[in-house]
Amino acid sequence: MKNKHIADDIPEEAILKPWPTYRRLLNYSLPHWRVMLLASLATAGFAAIDASFAAMIKPLLDKAFVEQNPTYIRAMPLMIVGLFLLRAISMFASSYGMAWVARRVVKDVRAELFGKLLSLPVRFYDRVSSSQLIARATYHVEQLADASSTVLTNVLKDSLTILFYILLMFWLNWKLTTFAFVVVPVIALIIRYVSVRFRKISGRIQTSVSDVTEAVDEAVSGQRVVKIYNGQAFESEQFSRVNERNRWLSMKIVATRSGSAAVIQFIAAWAVAAIVYFATQPGMIENMTAGTFGAFMLAMLSLMQPMKNMGSVNERLQRGISAAASIFATLDEPSEPVDGKRTLERAQGAIEFRDVSFSYRDELGDALKHVSLQIQPGQTIAFVGRSGSGKSTLLSLLPRFYDVKQGAILVDGHDLRDYRLADLRRQIALVDQQVRLFNVSVADNIAYGMEPRPDDAAIMDAARRAHAWEFIEKLPQGLQTPIGQNGAALSGGQRQRLAIARALLKNAPILILDEATSALDTESERLIQAALEELVEGRTTLVIAHRLSTIQDADLIVAMQDGRIVESGSHAELLAQNGLYAALHRMQFEDAA
Repeated sequence: MKNKHIADDIPEEAILKPWPTYRRLLNYSLPHWRVMLLASLATAGFAAIDASFAAMIKPLLDKAFVEQNPTYIRAMPLMIVGLFLLRAISMFASSYGMAWVARRVVKDVRAELFGKLLSLPVRFYDRVSSSQLIARATYHVEQLADASSTVLTNVLKDSLTILFYILLMFWLNWKLTTFAFVVVPVIALIIRYVSVRFRKISGRIQTSVSDVTEAVDEAVSGQRVVKIYNGQAFESEQFSRVNERNRWLSMKIVATRSGSAAVIQFIAAWAVAAIVYFATQPGMIENMTAGTFGAFMLAMLSLMQPMKNMGSVNERLQRGISAAASIFATLDEPSEPVDGKRTLERAQGAIEFRDVSFSYRDELGDALKHVSLQIQPGQTIAFVGRSGSGKSTLLSLLPRFYDVKQGAILVDGHDLRDYRLADLRRQIALVDQQVRLFNVSVADNIAYGMEPRPDDAAIMDAARRAHAWEFIEKLPQGLQTPIGQNGAALSGGQRQRLAIARALLKNAPILILDEATSALDTESERLIQAALEELVEGRTTLVIAHRLSTIQDADLIVAMQDGRIVESGSHAELLAQNGLYAALHRMQFEDAA
């Protein structure tokens, strides 16, 4: 069962104590500290220039308007133009510099996350749907752009702007400034409450985005089933539900943001009214010029915008912290074990399953129970049994998609876990019923993962031996023809033959065939069977057979039931035993008759 709400796995600690998560996120910005420093200096200049405009009000009113000083009257327009020019330059340098850092952080985190996804074990993908991970690599990562750098710029700019305005206010009149700061603790408490609420809602929004992605992915990938069963109404209802949840959560963010801003501004309005009253009292008004009071009021009112911005920045910061927590949860997942030290150039192909037991999850019980089997190099071993008997599970242990719970699997006399993982998998080729092709050319699909890449002559030879060349040469660009996502333009038989060509080119000494001829028409099966005969030559081959007629010549047939080997032998021996294999054989051939 896939985890439908992996974003809900964000640790509660990341919501209540966000600093460790944010500190880890900032580590991605630190390599670009030079750009950040220049952008920060430009930001500081921007804040200082904004405060300078308020400071100019005092001489503008007192010198130019009240005293009508001609020097100030001539100089003031030039000063205003100069300050605006400096403001524009500093604003560009600040915005561009931090945006550059932000996009580098997004690139680095996304690359690290993608690399992690490639190294995670199969168990992880058993419990997490692909759409959840796609949402993390796209939507969630984008939330980091603001939190890792742009937010720093805005916080620095608004903080310095507030600081410069406060210093200006103290310089103009310290008594009025002290009186104004009675409301600061109240505003700080509001911001603290809003921060926690933003983080909680942001985590839920990330979950809802993942749900929307999953709903779209299921409807698109299963569109044939949707059409044939007229499931459009059901899919629309499912999508409408997750889409509405996303809208509702987004509106909760808006309500929190707008409500907090309104409350803060209302409190600030009371402060402004009180200050005006206090400033106009006898003993205060006599000691202030019109310029001083005008500059003070402008500075105090100008504080409103950066304080409002801090609320907006806070929302983006909390959203980024929630996204970072979910991404770091994935990055902290344990990778596949690569603890083996033994190198392996080319295996002989001897395989032994020694008292192997395995379970996917403890609560589900053992999928394999005390399986023991010896396979000699070059033998073809066929595994048969009803669905759920453990055939595919057993063979999935050989490339270490999973590790055994009990017992051991040996290749050439050594435990799989002793080998380097990459060396072990280099010895194994896989062809199964669910062929996976990639959105690249035919040649790239056949030569997938091979370093150095074989030349076209070798690729063409593998295609011929797999009986695939007959359709490849008819494609518009031959080997260089792009085949689309998972080979969508090819038939099932053509895709299967490309998979066989890939296995032939790899030339691994161990081959796993997992129902490679199931669900094919007669002509495709004949071609693929001929290709498989070429493929198994000289290799240790493990076959999971759907059609028993294809494995009658196997060196050994192993019948499995309920995770155990119940009988083994040649085709004739197993028919003579009149056990499970004979029953399956009769059932299949009676159906055929």
